[in-house]
Amino acid sequence: MYRRNGRAHARRTTIALVAAAAAAFSAAITLGGAGAAVAAEYDHPAAIDPASITVATVDGDESLAQFDQVRVDADWSVPDDALGGQTFGFTLPSQFARSGLTFSVPSTEDPSKIVAECAVSSDTAPVVTCTLTDYVNGRTGVNGSLWFLASADEQTSETTLEFVVDGKSTRVETPGGGITPLAPLPSEPQKVSWQTDDGNIAWQIELPGASFPGVESIIVDDALTPPDGEVSEHHNEDGQLVVWSTDVNQEDYRTITNWTGGWNEEGTAFHLEIPGAIDPARTYLVKYLTVPSSQADGTSFSNVANVNGVVVQDREVWQVTGGGTGDGTATGAFTLTKAVDGSGASDVPADAEYTVRYSYGDPAVEKTVAVTAGVATAPVHLPSGTVVTLEELTPPAVEGIEWSTPVFSGTGVRETADGGAQITVYGGSTLAITLTNTATSKPPVVPPTAPPTPETPVTPPADVTPPTELPLTGDSLATTGGGVPTGMLWSAGAALLLGIALTTLAAARARRRMNRA
Repeated sequence: MYRRNGRAHARRTTIALVAAAAAAFSAAITLGGAGAAVAAEYDHPAAIDPASITVATVDGDESLAQFDQVRVDADWSVPDDALGGQTFGFTLPSQFARSGLTFSVPSTEDPSKIVAECAVSSDTAPVVTCTLTDYVNGRTGVNGSLWFLASADEQTSETTLEFVVDGKSTRVETPGGGITPLAPLPSEPQKVSWQTDDGNIAWQIELPGASFPGVESIIVDDALTPPDGEVSEHHNEDGQLVVWSTDVNQEDYRTITNWTGGWNEEGTAFHLEIPGAIDPARTYLVKYLTVPSSQADGTSFSNVANVNGVVVQDREVWQVTGGGTGDGTATGAFTLTKAVDGSGASDVPADAEYTVRYSYGDPAVEKTVAVTAGVATAPVHLPSGTVVTLEELTPPAVEGIEWSTPVFSGTGVRETADGGAQITVYGGSTLAITLTNTATSKPPVVPPTAPPTPETPVTPPADVTPPTELPLTGDSLATTGGGVPTGMLWSAGAALLLGIALTTLAAARARRRMNRA
């Protein structure tokens, strides 16, 4: 049982003769998909090496004809600080086309890991945009190559075509110089096929009217080859058949609308009748799509058609339409977090900044990183296996605080004789290092007490005559000798009395001698 489809509409494709088919339906459908070229913006606009871009024919021919497939190759590299989600790419010449093509760039080291996902737009000048994956995070020297297929849709006599890299024009030579006119239509019935950008297989039957002289109609019975050991399963899903004709110069395209027929329910075969009269000066074309069961490289699909007793057959071998390689050196990283301990920790300002010097390599590379208490620094990325020496510089001066020797701690930390530490970074891991400073409060400084000022002794006036006798009154003694010990006062008094007694005795003896005389 066949589904009847009185009129089909064309699906625009980009390989040989497909643009011709689309032109045949330009009156019925909009072909505005090829919009104006847009300025590409990338995180890493200079990633593509302009000198590495090459263009070659897929079939190995030395010349390039309109609608032939070409292969575009280029090398790329991104800075060491590139991250997953960032982009790079370039713009193709307007003579090339690729609508909705996507491809992946795997890792050379492990092809199961993807370094970048790329897409080619359908702009007038197609834009290639590659988005890095998380594979690049923590790696240095990330670089590689990429390639993809395109179609030479526009004729040109120019021997070089313009690519745009980082906003600058780069001219690249074309095989044979230029893109020659479309290849002529076949002189015998044939079937051709190609991969579409959206992952289908396009099949096209090309029937020169001169091959069917005097027939009332062209009758096509087409069947997809069932899967066996050599070919895989594929089927039609959209139920569409596109039918048109063109002249020998491929300039006069006419849509055929009065055909009858359609696909079976399984989408594995169709019957089609194109009513006469058949014009021997025109070529009749039938196009349709099938969905492959596998897109593995090298998978084959087959199709056979019987056209008024003439059998035409084709086989499509699936090929990857884009790819490349990418790689980079795995890095490790470390972070530093400051901790302040000790009796004076609360007296240290929370925003105090400490400086750590780290060095690595031979000759040694020295750098510094600032750290504050409780806050981890940004990861410092270095090639895997790098030995790093850590040393804290003089901590900030804080009034009333004495700093003890700093201590580095964490997984893999090895102390050094000078109070520093060493670590070894490993690919794919980040070492969390803690630097602890012990702050001790200094005892308060008590200022010394000033000694008392000594009294100045009083010197008696020079014209005062001291008394010849000491007053013997108690008040006088108390007044004049208040500062002399009591024993000394008694001794002095006895000596005074003895002196007086001797003086009196001597005077009495003198008077007696005078009286005798």
